Amino acid sequence: MSAEEVKFVVDTMLGDLARWLRMLGYDVVYSRKLMDWQILRIAEKDNRIILTRDRGLHARALKKKLKSTLILSDDIEDRLYIVAKKHGIRLYILFDKTRCPICNAPLVKVDKEQIANEVPKPVYERYYDFWKCPKCGKVYWRGRHWIKIEEILDRVRKRLERNVQRIEQRIRSSQGNNI
Repeated sequence: MSAEEVKFVVDTMLGDLARWLRMLGYDVVYSRKLMDWQILRIAEKDNRIILTRDRGLHARALKKKLKSTLILSDDIEDRLYIVAKKHGIRLYILFDKTRCPICNAPLVKVDKEQIANEVPKPVYERYYDFWKCPKCGKVYWRGRHWIKIEEILDRVRKRLERNVQRIEQRIRSSQGNNI
């Protein structure tokens, strides 16, 4: 399964991570109401990777030969880094792939005129690009929060690059010792 095709089911303690993964365009099943047995069933039925903070759920998933990643950090940058490092996810938002952070439906770019009555007037006047969720109706735009989102993703990408450079350096060092 390629990083583009990877699908997740996320436990109730990682809602922020679920929303970020959806923004990045990944299909993520998440609900505060999901019980552990339901998460296991969804992962098995839909070939999804379980992302959890629950050691017990993680152990049961591994025992059932399901893919599961235990994420104990409270920090969103750490969480994104762990998922990117382990599962190779893309850390860029592609607007033709992004999903609704609330309900997981793929977002649809809409003409500004279509949402004139659905956003505050200052937002309508300031921004030009809008996306709408066809399922829940929420409207999105690249507002001020966008800078923070990009900064977080940039820091995680740089952290991954440093990790790759360290690995490459170790490989070169070990090859030099074997000559």
